[in-house]
Amino acid sequence: MIRRVNVYKRFLYLFLVLSIATAVLSPDFQSKPVAWLGASIGSAVYYLQEGTYTVTTGVRGVWDGYFNLIDVKKENAQLNKAIEQLKGELHALREKAVLAERLQGFLNYRDDSQVEFILSTVIGRKPSHWHETIIIDKGTDVGVNKNMGVVTPQGVVGRVIKAWPAYAQVLLMTDRNSGIAATIQRTRDEGIVQGTEEGELRLSYLPQFSGAKVGDVLLTSGLEGSFTKGLKIGEIESVNKKKEQQIFLQVKVAPEVNLDRLEEVFIIRSTAPLSPDESR
Repeated sequence: MIRRVNVYKRFLYLFLVLSIATAVLSPDFQSKPVAWLGASIGSAVYYLQEGTYTVTTGVRGVWDGYFNLIDVKKENAQLNKAIEQLKGELHALREKAVLAERLQGFLNYRDDSQVEFILSTVIGRKPSHWHETIIIDKGTDVGVNKNMGVVTPQGVVGRVIKAWPAYAQVLLMTDRNSGIAATIQRTRDEGIVQGTEEGELRLSYLPQFSGAKVGDVLLTSGLEGSFTKGLKIGEIESVNKKKEQQIFLQVKVAPEVNLDRLEEVFIIRSTAPLSPDESR
């Protein structure tokens, strides 16, 4: 093995010597040794510079692309932030438009009803096993007192049961302790609309001979003083006769107002009609 390596070394040395001898004996080298060496070195330097330029250009391109990518990412982040801000502003504007439309409906209702109202905002809800109530942001400071009726332009909501200077508590008509004198619009039969333990409405004390049927409209009769006459309570959802010996019908009522989505309400300050001067 060692001998074979020595043979290879000798062959390499011989090749180098022959190459040098050939270069020295070359006519170009003998006539222009410096030019020949210069051309060789120049070629080497040229290829070295070309390679360096290519590498540098490639690195610079990658570097510029990296920074451009960073700029694009920053710009995208700024655009996304601006888009989210615009979306938020759009939602706010839509909410204001909906609020304005809803309040305009309240104002139109107030102007057409000829009754003195106090506009209030619902600020809390207090459902429990015993009471189903809401809290409003108006109280005795502006004339809100116990037993005042509470309505919306759509219909009846309930009645004030407690009042403090800056807020009040309203018992919803679906509460089992609530009772509102009602009249069936078509038949003129009268009864009491009451809440149930399940948070539903029923019309009590309607006699068996009543011609009430599903779809009949229930209005306030105005007898108990909290509500003006003719405010919509709801519609009859079902009429049942469970036993012949029962005196009254079993009547289920669908409320006109969605009591789960109350935002603003009117408190009826007085059921007496306004004079022409007061209604202006």
